[in-house]
Amino acid sequence: MNPPNITILTGNDNRHKYFIDCLSSKFIISEIYLENGNYPCPEPKSEDESLAWKWFFQNRDRCEEKLIQQSSQLKTKNKPKVTHINEKDLNAPETIAKIIKTNPGFIAVFGTGILSNDYLKLFPNRLYNLHIGDPQYYRGSSCNFWPVYEGKLQHLSATVHRIDQNIDTGNILNKQTVTLNKLVDDQTLLIKPLILGTQLMIKTIQQWLNDALQPDPQITSGPLYKRSEFTPEIVLKYKQMVESGRLNNRIQAKINSLSST
Repeated sequence: MNPPNITILTGNDNRHKYFIDCLSSKFIISEIYLENGNYPCPEPKSEDESLAWKWFFQNRDRCEEKLIQQSSQLKTKNKPKVTHINEKDLNAPETIAKIIKTNPGFIAVFGTGILSNDYLKLFPNRLYNLHIGDPQYYRGSSCNFWPVYEGKLQHLSATVHRIDQNIDTGNILNKQTVTLNKLVDDQTLLIKPLILGTQLMIKTIQQWLNDALQPDPQITSGPLYKRSEFTPEIVLKYKQMVESGRLNNRIQAKINSLSST
C-alpha cells in the first residue's frame, strides 16, 4: 500500500527550510514546492531606520541559521521532488496542474502568497496553513512580531488551520501559546512561534493520518496586518525598545505574572 501523499508548499527562506527539514524527518513527502521571493524593503526615511532594518533581519537570519544547523542534521524519510516557482506563478494554472498530478491528500502550507480560489475548489479540505500567530487576534503578516511590539505577549502563538476564501479565518486544527522562560530574549522570542508551529503541523499531519482531525471554527477573527505595515519606522521603534531594556522588562514582567498565578 502506497503512503498517503503529503505535499509541502512553502517559501525559500531559512525558516521554510527548517519547516521542510522537520516535516521530512517525520513523514514521506511526495513533493515540495518552493515559492521564490525576497522580503521587500520599504524606503527608509532616515539613516537610523535603514540601520534598524538591517539590524532586525541580520539578527533574524542568525537565529534561523542556528535552527537550520540543527534541522539539517535530521534524517529524512525520502528524497521528494523539489519544484521552484516564482512568486507570480504561485497561482498559475501550470503550477496547480503539477500539484494535481501528485494527488495530494494533505498540503502543508507555510509562508507563501495568498492562494487563489482554484486551490480551494481543487483541493477541498486538503490545504492546511501554518500561521505563526493567533488568528483570533492577529491575522496576516508578521504575526509573531506584532504581539511583541504591542506588548501583548499572551497572544504570541502558533496555529494550524484549514485555508478558506479569507486570510487566516479557516477552521483551527491546533493552536498553542508560546511558553516563556527566563532565557528568552528579543530574537528567540520571535523564533519560538516558528518552532512551536512546526511541531503543531507535525501533530496535525499525524492526526490526519490517524483520521483524528477535529477542526474548530473560529468564533472571532482578529485584525488583518498587512506586509506594508511592517515598516522601517516600526522596526526602529522596536530596536529602541530592545536596546533600552524595555522589551526585556516586559518579558520578565510577563514571566513573573505567569509564575505567580
